[in-house]
Amino acid sequence: MRKLSVVVLALVCLFTFSGCMSFAALFPVVNPPLESKSSMLVLEAGVQDGSTTSELLNTNATGWAPWVVDSEGNTIPFRPFDTESRLDSFYFAENLPAGTYTLKGFLHVYVDYSKLQSNEIASYGPFENYPYHVKQEFLLEQPVAVTLKDAEIATLGRYFITSQWVGGAMGTTDDRWKVAPSSVKITGDPTDKKALRVAKNWATPAWSQWNTRNPETAADR
Repeated sequence: MRKLSVVVLALVCLFTFSGCMSFAALFPVVNPPLESKSSMLVLEAGVQDGSTTSELLNTNATGWAPWVVDSEGNTIPFRPFDTESRLDSFYFAENLPAGTYTLKGFLHVYVDYSKLQSNEIASYGPFENYPYHVKQEFLLEQPVAVTLKDAEIATLGRYFITSQWVGGAMGTTDDRWKVAPSSVKITGDPTDKKALRVAKNWATPAWSQWNTRNPETAADR
């Protein structure tokens, strides 16, 4: 009887732990605010096919990232989150100071296989300057500037990117995951606030702290 109780207790703990892990996986892992004035920038980006949209396809250590600079021209690293069903690709940069930030366009990094060492496993890191990555820069027709206030979450809007790889999975050249520049088209709406409305639903301890700085009302659309 005692052994049965131990087994039951173990199963309860396992399901509880698994449930917590599954729940946490619904939201991006974010650092809590470091200071009372700390702020955050977010944006949404994806692919549009008619009335259907989806996340950007970042594959084989190759992919897209926002190209945002501060008032000094420094590039701001953003982190991606692609598993929120109500969003396409969600990008965020937390613990930023107040100031003016400008979305210049989007970066695309791809693996140049001639620069990859034998048995080396490539990683996606658009802001890491890995030696095997080549960084492509694609400008918006008009840059988007946001003045971020103290203790605020603001969005740079929502964007859609159309592009084609030089070869992709079927290619054989070292630059097969390069995006053909002539194929790139970027459209968007800098005033779209869906990313903020969806993020307002997230209820982990860290996101709850951030969402006190989110001016939008929680919504799924």
